[in-house]
Order: sequence, then C-alpha cells, then structure tokens
Amino acid sequence: MTDKDTDEQLAIIAVRAKEIKTGLDSNFTEEQLQRPLSRRMAHMLIATATAATAAKLGTLADRLAKLEGGGIRYLGNYQRASGYSKGDTVTHSGSLWVALKAVAEGATPGSDPACWQLAAKGGKPVKRTTVGSTST
Repeated sequence: MTDKDTDEQLAIIAVRAKEIKTGLDSNFTEEQLQRPLSRRMAHMLIATATAATAAKLGTLADRLAKLEGGGIRYLGNYQRASGYSKGDTVTHSGSLWVALKAVAEGATPGSDPACWQLAAKGGKPVKRTTVGSTST
C-alpha cells in the first residue's frame, strides 16, 4: 500500500466521521445530547473506533513487514552508467550512500541531497608502509 492509498483512506474516514457527527447533531435535540449515553451506544462507539484502528494497524503492519523483509540492498561501488532505486546503497569515495528516490544514471552520490543521503562517512585512506620504514 502506498502513501497515496493511505492518505485516501484517511480522507474517506475523516469525511465519514464528519457525516456521523452531522447526523448525530441533526437527529437529536439539545436535551437528548446532554443525557448520558446508553451502555449499548457507548459499546457501539467503542467497537466502531476499535474496528477502524484495527484496520489501520493492519495496513501499517503490512508496510512494516515489507520494509523489514527488504533489508538493505548493497550494490557495491557506485557505477556512473547505472540507475538506482529508492533504498539502494552504494559506496563512493570511501563513503556509504543511500538512494532516497529513483536516481538517474550519472547522478553522483553527494551531488544532489534530494537523491542521496550519506549513511557512513569514509575516513582518510590508510597509507601502507614497508616493514622497517617510518612514515610521517
């Protein structure tokens, strides 16, 4: 389920809640609204709210399972001739980068903060020396 689908569902729920409130306000007199709710009405309201919450939690649980199941997609060193998808990770200049959205060919990590996020900054390269010599 996409964010757009979720937003549409929330909009539908908000419209329905407004319809219910309007119906309650117009179908009852001021005196009736001030009386305590019947036990049956209270249980119905709680059941309705619980069902709506359960549906939303089910959707969120599915999304979470998909995210956790995917893990990190490490694709090795950055390749200029390759395009990358959201969530792909690559190394470039000693650092680890994550694609924040679909990235076109040639968009180097670090060149556009809307496309790439630095995940781990690389350190200075290690200078190897031969045995017995000293480095400064």
